[in-house]
Amino acid sequence: MAVDEAHPLEFDGLVKRFGRRTVIDDLSFTVPEGAVVGLLGPNGAGKSTAMRCLLGLQRPSQGHARVLGREAGQAGFQEAVRKVGAIIEAPPLYKRASALQNLEIRVRAYGRSTADADVRGVLHRVGLADRADDAVGDFSLGMRQRMGLALALVNDPDIVVLDEPTNGLDPGGTVEVRELVKELPRRGATALVCTHRLAEVEAMCDYVVVLAKGRLLRQGSLAEVIAESRGNRLAVTVAPEDLEIAMRVLTGLQLGDVRYTDGVVTATRIPEDPSSVTRALAGEGVYLQGLAVQHASLEDAFLEIVEKAEA
Repeated sequence: MAVDEAHPLEFDGLVKRFGRRTVIDDLSFTVPEGAVVGLLGPNGAGKSTAMRCLLGLQRPSQGHARVLGREAGQAGFQEAVRKVGAIIEAPPLYKRASALQNLEIRVRAYGRSTADADVRGVLHRVGLADRADDAVGDFSLGMRQRMGLALALVNDPDIVVLDEPTNGLDPGGTVEVRELVKELPRRGATALVCTHRLAEVEAMCDYVVVLAKGRLLRQGSLAEVIAESRGNRLAVTVAPEDLEIAMRVLTGLQLGDVRYTDGVVTATRIPEDPSSVTRALAGEGVYLQGLAVQHASLEDAFLEIVEKAEA
């Protein structure tokens, strides 16, 4: 089989069953070279299982999961996987060893000399340079997550696979990881990131794949997926006792799909003259607390995609 260099990661009709339960159902998509791809889905969508099949940690029931054109059990697969840096679940750490020693152990496992690897530079990139000589057993959850990133990056991989990379991080750490992931393509790497934090995906990914119940629902560039949602919305804030009246008024103005979400009434059509909404509400004795345009986000698109699939 020829190696598909344009698509470093590939899922082709992948099926994974545990007993009678199908966790992944005919999953097919590719990860373009040099892209940061967000793998999204509700809990139980099969995201982590797909990653484990990709890396040879679980055997597919049917279909294929390929790294650089190779799949588990095939000649060349181990060589291909050596070009991957990954965090899948909790990172494997030697708790009594220091952060520096953990990375040196990983480097030697790849058959490299620690002199050839920029181990301290990697610790600096993940914000642990000042803890290089401390035992990782004393690290907080967020620091252990940073160590997992360091382990994934220390071999200067061509492909990075990350499952919930910002888990346990404070807001500052989350921003640092986001910037680290965004710089991977500039270093010649391709990344597949699985996370439930949609705002983070929107900030660092340029391509998204949406799963639910093990099935592919949507894939495309971030801009394409957001553009396919219902788009910008009119957001109206009124007192709780006026919500029903406000919904009736907006429906009467023919402002598209009118909904109530998180204390705000939204409509999918924005009138040319927004003051018409103010006048109509005032005519019903409703005091308008807020009127704004909500711009479409990945969260809007994601919820709409999953909602349609479950309808």
